[in-house]
Amino acid sequence: MKPTKPLRTQGLSEVRLAECKAATQRPLKDLLVAHPEEIDLSTIAWRLGRLRIEEGGLETADGRIVVPAKSGGTIRVKAGLNTGRKRFTIAHEIGHFVLHPCEGLERNDTAGNFTIWNDANEEAEANIFAAELLMPEFLFKPRCRGPVPSLAVVETLARDFATSLLATAFQYVTHTNEQVALVLSQGNQIKWFHRSKEFWPWIRSGNVHPHSAAGERLAGKAADTKKMVRAPAYAWLTDFENDREHDIMEDSRYLDWYDRTVSLLWLKDDLSED
Repeated sequence: MKPTKPLRTQGLSEVRLAECKAATQRPLKDLLVAHPEEIDLSTIAWRLGRLRIEEGGLETADGRIVVPAKSGGTIRVKAGLNTGRKRFTIAHEIGHFVLHPCEGLERNDTAGNFTIWNDANEEAEANIFAAELLMPEFLFKPRCRGPVPSLAVVETLARDFATSLLATAFQYVTHTNEQVALVLSQGNQIKWFHRSKEFWPWIRSGNVHPHSAAGERLAGKAADTKKMVRAPAYAWLTDFENDREHDIMEDSRYLDWYDRTVSLLWLKDDLSED
């Protein structure tokens, strides 16, 4: 029998979540965006607030926005970021400008800020905004339905939309019709998870289980999975602690830039009790 626990996997209210996503509609409509390559962040930043985009000059942060007045300012990104992280950083800073306007706006965002997705705070809001700006539902959703779930599929989507792997994975889980979940861990500590509507089990909290693929990597027994592999259901799911019969599929990868591990879980087989 399936558990009746709530499907809450993030701290933002449904109303605020919708507001963050809706805020991306105007700039996308203004540019008549019909394909991912038409999402021009330089043009969007300038039209929204005369924001210039510059690269370099940052040591301790990945991104920074400074807006001395109500209009006109600078978004700066750290030199050396790959295209996906660079674009997501810029979109995140645009999100701060749109969602958190104030006189003398100034934000410095470290790499860790781009891993905050389930807290009820402004960094999570800016991440949600950035994901929807770069991967709008009307373009993204049709592309994430069909292929067998894996981080390789997510990586392909990240290239298509020129954004970061972590953000793409979050958006993929949001819009796919597969029974999948995304888990982010730091060291051996599970930080948060995000489930698709079809993924019904509750994911365990606390430490990464040593019998999971992510746990074996942490112990030095294995490398990144590079594909979906079988893992015991009890390694990830709270309602299966005493179950030694069922497995789920897991694809885990270490993201060195963020010093985090992402694990994509998939219910390939039926876990319902006989």
